[in-house]
Amino acid sequence: MKIQKLPGPEFRAIYSKVPRLCIDLIIEREGGVLLIERAIDPGKGLWHLPGGTVLMGETIWMAASRIAKEETGLEVKKIDFLGVMEFANPGNAFFHTVSIVHRCVCSEATVTGSFQGNNLKFTKMLPGKMIEEQKIFLNTHLNIILNPKN
Repeated sequence: MKIQKLPGPEFRAIYSKVPRLCIDLIIEREGGVLLIERAIDPGKGLWHLPGGTVLMGETIWMAASRIAKEETGLEVKKIDFLGVMEFANPGNAFFHTVSIVHRCVCSEATVTGSFQGNNLKFTKMLPGKMIEEQKIFLNTHLNIILNPKN
């Protein structure tokens, strides 16, 4: 089976009717977590974890590896499964997303971005302008706290 992304109109048509299965990655290096500032909607201007949709025919870990490479340029190694995040905000273009969260470590390679966001940073403090569900998850599972100055 060939693994491929859905064309935009088909993607929107499907995920406006059913929940979307995603992966979110907590990529760690030197005690910090990698965040990306979104350059596109939904969430343009907000910091977030690397993540995305699991494609038909992909295993969870295949999707995680692909997403890490596409969004950050990094090769990752799974440490552990941390939990599930659910996004069910009617204001979000994709409304209902269920995301499997894995904690990872990465190579020492240079971090690169993508069309989704090219401002990336490893941080020990969460910026104020961050996707709320991810901020709560990080605080709950890794005790990473909000940096009120950002």
